[in-house]
Amino acid sequence: MKTIFCAAALGLLGLASFAANAQGECDKYRTSYDKTYCFAKLFLESDKELNTAYKDLRAVAKEAANQKLKATQLDWIKYRDATCESSGSINVDCNYRVNRERTEYLRDRARECKAGTCRDEMIGKKSWN
Repeated sequence: MKTIFCAAALGLLGLASFAANAQGECDKYRTSYDKTYCFAKLFLESDKELNTAYKDLRAVAKEAANQKLKATQLDWIKYRDATCESSGSINVDCNYRVNRERTEYLRDRARECKAGTCRDEMIGKKSWN
């Protein structure tokens, strides 16, 4: 299973730009294989955190806000893809950074809702523009 994951990660990220990296996390690695593996882990972890933040917000927001959130999230995915993909490759650093920004935005909205100050207009806002 680990071999399949590594092969998939290499295939997915093999052509990605590594000029700038995700907050220096992968600087310590010297081989292309190790750097690719590191970037793949960061990429997957940021996506997992994003999905968790989205689900957490949906759990505390009202139904009307959830409808806006879903539509906004679909728009955000289009933005992320347009921003971080080029010629069939994913710029992992870009994807990581954009995922982290969106994750923090969603977490902030969930904290507001849990505190009783949920603002529907902020949940449906296109925060990346």
